[in-house]
Amino acid sequence: MTAGSPAGLAPVLKALGLSGMLDTLDARLAEARAGTLGHAEFLQVLCEDELARRDAAKITRRIRAARFPAEATLESFDFGYNPKLPAAQIRDLARLEFIAAGEGILAYGPVGVGKSHLHHLLQAARRAGRRARRPQLRRPRPQARQDPRADL
Repeated sequence: MTAGSPAGLAPVLKALGLSGMLDTLDARLAEARAGTLGHAEFLQVLCEDELARRDAAKITRRIRAARFPAEATLESFDFGYNPKLPAAQIRDLARLEFIAAGEGILAYGPVGVGKSHLHHLLQAARRAGRRARRPQLRRPRPQARQDPRADL
């Protein structure tokens, strides 16, 4: 914020958790002073700035919570990695219709067939506001055998 911002406004916006407004306040004040924004429009664009910042932070949090190794999109999906991958079926999954139908996805198979690539597409579900996670399956620990003589 510069000297053109009202004194004391920055701590108030921070206390209210409105840092998205704080980040764009100077630009919006300049627009208002130039006459391109009325009072109501000024308040509306500040609120929209805050919503945009929160949406971006939400997407970042969801991707981090899913523990995806890197951000991926359908456009950057490497279908050439494994030519046996059914590209049409993966594009269908990327539409996320299975979520609305209450279904899930279980990808399994040997090493190198593209399971991780498919999991990267679940990031699209994150961006659509859905919760998704990539569970790590572990082999069960072998149980200790009881000594048959213990029952004697």
